Amino acid sequence: MPSLTLKDIPPPLMERLRTRAAQDQRSLNREAIWLLEQALESFSDPATQLRQETAAQLGAWQALAGRWQGSDQETDDLVADIYQSRTQGREFSL
Repeated sequence: MPSLTLKDIPPPLMERLRTRAAQDQRSLNREAIWLLEQALESFSDPATQLRQETAAQLGAWQALAGRWQGSDQETDDLVADIYQSRTQGREFSL
């Protein structure tokens, strides 16, 4: 299996890697490999990434769909209440 040697790792970065490895109960090597895998996943095929983001957004919208119930008249009343509750803004001209 190929290997990689990293040189001149800044001490604060090395300490963060040690801390994460300990928290995740991994060796430094396994933690570094896992972090590289996670970082490089986002650089996968742009079409695949777009499909994943689109699916996530669609899922969020579907989760919200149908949660608001009421008639159009109730919506119109809510909009009217919002407009009536607004404070007067400063004057300007275009």
